[in-house]
Amino acid sequence: MKGQPVLLTAVGIGATLFCLLGVSWIGPIGAFLNLLTPVAAAYLSMRYGLRAGIVIVVVTSAVLLQLATPYTFAAYLGVFGVGSLLLPYFLRQRIPWDRAVLYAMVSSTVATATMVLFAVFASGVSIPTLIGQMIQAEVDQAMQIYRNSGFSDTQLQDMQQVVDGMAEFISRNFYGLYMASLLAIQTFCLLLLQRLKGNHFHIFGTPFAQWRLPSGLIWVLIGAGFLLLVPADIVSLVGRNLLVVLLPLYFLQGMAIVSSFLQKKTYPPLVKGLIYALLLILNPLPIIITCAGVFDLWIDFRRPRQKKI
Repeated sequence: MKGQPVLLTAVGIGATLFCLLGVSWIGPIGAFLNLLTPVAAAYLSMRYGLRAGIVIVVVTSAVLLQLATPYTFAAYLGVFGVGSLLLPYFLRQRIPWDRAVLYAMVSSTVATATMVLFAVFASGVSIPTLIGQMIQAEVDQAMQIYRNSGFSDTQLQDMQQVVDGMAEFISRNFYGLYMASLLAIQTFCLLLLQRLKGNHFHIFGTPFAQWRLPSGLIWVLIGAGFLLLVPADIVSLVGRNLLVVLLPLYFLQGMAIVSSFLQKKTYPPLVKGLIYALLLILNPLPIIITCAGVFDLWIDFRRPRQKKI
């Protein structure tokens, strides 16, 4: 059994590199692999202790310094690496899963901000310029992948317009989108840890079907909406970025409402998984689920209803 952690750690390093660099190897579909990047380090940290996860993060970082650009290395640490260690660390301290995700997200944000400030001082460029360079690098990489995938010139022109539009949207809402991305990555990683835990470790906290956000957070959401009406650019910027972070949280609360209803049904797991997938990707269902999460404060959808006789 002593060799099993070593073998799994080696496999975890390979899996992490494949998930991180898969978009460059197998085309656009490889982008979905990015969501799996922190799973190996987080899982082995939960099962064998943080030492295994640290080995994965350190070796992966060293390989990236040799094979990729410094930007890819920094992006790995800020988006995946730090969180893949801190999420299991907080979970192993028996901190409830929702707080563990929050703490890991905030810690990853602080780590990224530290690296950005270091890059700003080292290069002498401003933060907006650095962010613009990072976004442009992603745009160039995406378009290169599309070119290598055999798209026609007309398709590439249409794709260029779409990518440029997304880049403009990201630049205007970068801070909120970054934190929302960290939230999505940590939440997805937690979901997989829950599925893979078996009898190896435990995850503490409120069952997802009963989970809800603090009631006072609704006033932050309402305040963010009013900030959008203020003509000052800096104020509306704050409002937009707050909404980008808060609305996914209320989407999660809406999904918790759905989970509580599905628990009462005898649907097969495959059918329940299909329902969750459709709610996630089929418009306008995500908007409806988010609205349900917002109005749950007043309606309380999960409250037992008395049947009329």
